[in-house]
Amino acid sequence: MRALLASLLLLAACAAPRTLPEGESPLAVNPARLAQIEAAPRLTVMIPGALASVDIFAPTNGWAARGHGLAYYRFPGMDGLPLDHALSITDAAEEIARFARRYPDKELTLVGYSAGGAIALEAAALLAPRPVTVAAISPSPEHAGGLQTILRGAGDVISAATRAEAFTSKAIWDEYWKTLLYGRENRADPAFTGQIEALSAEHAPQITDPSPALVRAHSASLRRWKLSEGADLSHARIGFFFGMADPVFSTRQTDTLRRRAGGGRLIGFADDGHLLLLTRKSLFAHVLRFVEGG
Repeated sequence: MRALLASLLLLAACAAPRTLPEGESPLAVNPARLAQIEAAPRLTVMIPGALASVDIFAPTNGWAARGHGLAYYRFPGMDGLPLDHALSITDAAEEIARFARRYPDKELTLVGYSAGGAIALEAAALLAPRPVTVAAISPSPEHAGGLQTILRGAGDVISAATRAEAFTSKAIWDEYWKTLLYGRENRADPAFTGQIEALSAEHAPQITDPSPALVRAHSASLRRWKLSEGADLSHARIGFFFGMADPVFSTRQTDTLRRRAGGGRLIGFADDGHLLLLTRKSLFAHVLRFVEGG
C-alpha cells in the first residue's frame, strides 16, 4: 500500500499542462468590483492555493472599507473558471503583473496562500522597481518542496488510511485533512482532538476529495517552479506567515524560500499546520497589520 499511495502522489503532478484559453481571464473582476478597485487608493490581489477557492479570503472583505481595492485570482476548475487548462505559475504572475500595471499610482499588495505565495513572489519580481507588499501564507517552496514534501505527504496519507473508517478516497482524504490542520504530532495529541473535530464538522460540506484532473491542473506547474533566475525582490516588503507544525512545508523550507527571495519577515504560529487560514482566526488581522506597515 505504501508504494501504491506514494506513486499516486507522484503521478498526480506529472501530467503536461495545457495553457489558459486565449481571451479568458482568471481574475475575478466584475464591473462592480472594478469600480471599487478604481476608486480605492490601494490595489490588493488575493491568490488562493491549490484546490482552494477565493472564498478562503472572505475574512478580508472588510479591507475594502480601509481603502483596499480587492481583486481575486481564480484557479482552473474553481470559482466559475472551467477546468479546461492547467495552472501556470509564470502565466499567473504575468497576468497579475499586467493587471497591476493598469494602476501604477496605487499602493500594491499581493496576498498568496500556498501555491499563491509562489505566484505572488513571481509577480512582485516582474513589477520591479515598483514598491509592493507581499504576504505569503503557508507558501510553497521551490519545486513544491521536492522529494522531502512528497515523502512526508505519502507517510501522512498512509497514516490517514490506517485511521479512516473505510478504505475509500473520501474517507482517507477526510482523515488527511485533519492532519493538515495542526500537523501530525498534534493530530495524535488528545489536547487537540476537540478543536480538530469541531473544525472538521464546521467545514464538512467543503471537504471533498479532489479529482485527479483537478490535482494535476493545480500542481503540475508548481512541481517545476523555481524562483526566476535574477529575480529582483529588493523593492518588495515580504512577510512569510506559516504554521510551525505545517506537515506539508517545513519551517526550514519556508526559511530557505525567504532567503532565496532576498529576505523578508518570518511570522510563525506555534501548533498551527498548513490550513493556517482555518486554525488561526486572528491570521488576517496579523496580515493586515503587516500590510499596512505594522
